[in-house]
Amino acid sequence: MSQQSGKQHTLQSRTWQITLIYALFAAIWIYFSDHALDWLVRDPTTKLDLSIYKGLAFVAVTSGLLLFLMRRTFRTINEGYLALQTNQVEILRLKRLYAGLSQINHAIAWSESREVLLPKVCQMLVEYSEFRMVWIGWHDAETHRLIPVAYAGDENDFLKNIQVYADDRPEGQGPSGTAYREKRYEVRNDVLNDNRVLPWLAEAIRRGLRASAAFPIRQKGEVCATLSVYADEMNFFQNKEIKLLEEAARDISLALDNFVHEEERKEVEITALNERLFSGTIIESMPGVLYFYNEQGKFLRWNRNFETVSGYTASEISQMHPLDFFQSEDQRPLGERIAEVFAIGESSIEAPFLDKNGETTPYFFTSRRIEFEGARCLVGVGIDISERKKAEMALQELNETLEYKVAERTMELQGARIRAEAADQLKSAFLANMSHELRTPLNSIIGFTGIVLQGLAGPLNPEQGKQLGMVLNSARHLLNLINEVLDLSKIEAGQLEVQSEVFNLPASIQQVAASLKPLAEKKNLTLATVVSPDLGEMISDRRRVEQVLINLINNAIKFTTQGGVQLEADCVTDFQPSPEVAPCSAVRLRVMDTGIGIQKTDLDSLFLPFRQIDSGLTRQHEGTGLGLAICRRLTHLMGGEIFVKSELLKGSEFSVILPLKKLTPP
Repeated sequence: MSQQSGKQHTLQSRTWQITLIYALFAAIWIYFSDHALDWLVRDPTTKLDLSIYKGLAFVAVTSGLLLFLMRRTFRTINEGYLALQTNQVEILRLKRLYAGLSQINHAIAWSESREVLLPKVCQMLVEYSEFRMVWIGWHDAETHRLIPVAYAGDENDFLKNIQVYADDRPEGQGPSGTAYREKRYEVRNDVLNDNRVLPWLAEAIRRGLRASAAFPIRQKGEVCATLSVYADEMNFFQNKEIKLLEEAARDISLALDNFVHEEERKEVEITALNERLFSGTIIESMPGVLYFYNEQGKFLRWNRNFETVSGYTASEISQMHPLDFFQSEDQRPLGERIAEVFAIGESSIEAPFLDKNGETTPYFFTSRRIEFEGARCLVGVGIDISERKKAEMALQELNETLEYKVAERTMELQGARIRAEAADQLKSAFLANMSHELRTPLNSIIGFTGIVLQGLAGPLNPEQGKQLGMVLNSARHLLNLINEVLDLSKIEAGQLEVQSEVFNLPASIQQVAASLKPLAEKKNLTLATVVSPDLGEMISDRRRVEQVLINLINNAIKFTTQGGVQLEADCVTDFQPSPEVAPCSAVRLRVMDTGIGIQKTDLDSLFLPFRQIDSGLTRQHEGTGLGLAICRRLTHLMGGEIFVKSELLKGSEFSVILPLKKLTPP
């Protein structure tokens, strides 16, 4: 209104100016032209003619002057009219923007979530502010895309045909990506001539979009999305429009923060409620009694079990003092412990709990001091210890009779020990006698069979030789079994003594290998030995060392069908089989084969007596199952260790570590 009155005042001023200029010019023309004519022309006839021409000249000059002044005036009027039209358009545009902003604020006031608010914002700006299209893009941190989460005016699926990003790629150079990246508004008032919108130019032309602007939306101070608006005319977004849309983006940001705060508040309330429910459940689920009272002895909280055990109702408990639940003779020490809790922070006591019926139950009470609403309080738990008291009494009775029972049991154990020793002696004597009785005829069978096979008693046909060979092998196998059983029996009875002698270990190893090489060659197997040059003399039981090697190599040959067996011997420093002996130098003997291998489930039972992995009616390998058990016991007797590692169908490796000299205590 003030601009319109100013325009009217300007037109009135121009009217007076034109009138004054015309009057002044006419007066000056008339006055000076008449005087000039009188001065220049004396002839009246000529003066009259010239006066007519002077009048015509006056009309022509004043008409030109009037035309000049009127043209300026009408140009000013036309400019004012155009300015008035432009002002009215601007006013109408701002009016629509204010209407849209008002609707946005109304939507903010009534929306309860982001999902409800953002679509309403887009709808209000299209419906009331008459934008061609509006959308809100939410930033996806993983893909860097601005994903449309709300839009309006997108009648031709513009948003489905474009990809908008927030990084530096070409699809991120539009107003939306730039606004997000630079955290400020971005205006493009001439979309058709802006090279930065080339990825979407064809779609923009097809939909009549001529100007666009994007405004960052924040959540907790950080840009999280953009508000993008489109107009169908160039140069639409000027300072006032930009300020109003910036205000809309700020209002949306404030609403998002309020949503977040509301969600956080609800989460805190839910967490607090769950914690209260959890605490309440824990309190009510406790098997004992729980109580909570202040320094004046007023109960503030307790669990239902307290009511059940005491027999009092909740209203009765709220009016009672903690000492009312105990007999008079127990109240003094309990009062002292309660004072101790408030003084030093915690205490405990055993006391009989008195219920409403006058019956008592032994309880163990433990309490701590806490601060609650600025006041010192006591929280405590009481546990029924009736069963423990019964157990203590039973234990006391048991202790009183324990000495008699121990003496009685000692006598029983002594009798059992005597019987066991007698049985062991009987077993040893039986084994010794049986081994002698069995070995004597077996040696005779082996000897005489050998004589017959050599032809000393006369010639034999092939079948007789074959049968007698089977007899000889069976007899030797039986003799070996008897020897192994006798060795194991002596070891278990502690009657097998390990000798100590100095012998050449490499020579002993070569001797064992040479004795078993024919057995390996018979199965087309190789038997190789690798002995470290650092090995020399050894102080131990040579016979038992060789026995262990023979058993391991023989076992490897037995369970190997192709490939071979290898014996390796090297030095080990600082060998200490147990903390009771000092570290010493040792030899490590490793027997490796390429045989059938052993399953992991069978490794634990491998060294047990009379146990064979290849057992049952389908056995393919002979043996007593005592060889590895004897190896282990002999190794331990000589102060060493034995280990095994194996892989099914790939082979096994047995390692024996023996001290190079007799072990001595540390």
